[in-house]
Amino acid sequence: MVSEHQIIALVERFEHKLKLLTRAYTDTQKQVEQLELENSALQESLRKEQELVRQLRKKPVIPEKNTPKSKDVGIIVKDNLSETDTNAELKQQLDEYIRELERCIAHLSSLS
Repeated sequence: MVSEHQIIALVERFEHKLKLLTRAYTDTQKQVEQLELENSALQESLRKEQELVRQLRKKPVIPEKNTPKSKDVGIIVKDNLSETDTNAELKQQLDEYIRELERCIAHLSSLS
């Protein structure tokens, strides 16, 4: 037969386990609430990003324009080359400058 002392000990252990479970439940509920708030914020951020993508897709694509060659390009190249450079090297370096300028213009066009 179970003594009164053993019954009290069992009840106390049960109460202790119940308190632990209650705390764990409360902590879990708080985590769920925090995750739901984070999820809502992320959903809103995703919605904004998707709207931005839709707007960018609607924006007409403007083909890259042939930009007139500036007189300054020749001056820049001339200043950067030594006197011993050949015409072929000059032309190659000038072409590289022009390609780099076109990349910069294309990048700037895509930003606006």
